[in-house]
Amino acid sequence: MLIREIQPAQFAAVGDLCVRAYEAGGHLDPGNPYADTIKDVAHRAANALVLAADLAGQLVGTVTICAPGTPYAEVCQTGELEFRFLAVTPNMWGQGVGQRLVAECEARGRSQATQLVICVIDINSAGHRFYEKLGFDRLPERDWQPRPGINLQAYRKLL
Repeated sequence: MLIREIQPAQFAAVGDLCVRAYEAGGHLDPGNPYADTIKDVAHRAANALVLAADLAGQLVGTVTICAPGTPYAEVCQTGELEFRFLAVTPNMWGQGVGQRLVAECEARGRSQATQLVICVIDINSAGHRFYEKLGFDRLPERDWQPRPGINLQAYRKLL
């Protein structure tokens, strides 16, 4: 598996992969306007580091890394990095792609941050278990609601 910075030719495919993964996981209802944000990979790539995971020439996953004070940062503070939009194509779930993407975030973060943070929607129990298995701890003082009914729970991992 090769994980590298996204190429502009991959923007549409990465956006579609994210929407498919979020919908398959039950975290995005079809037709939800948030899908437009998820699909706007060009804007994300202009404001954060978007990585793509390729396996045998096929796009199988993606993640976005952002720094404090940038447009996609939600909870990271000085000395931290945050990752968002972690998505793996559903037919590759359970194959270690997500774990490899998080490990890449950690590796890239070590040279510039003391910890890595992420927010996970409260209904994503599989996501909570996944991050806890990878050594992330809850950071409840940074939990927040981007809008009523959407509850995000913060996690961190020391680097």
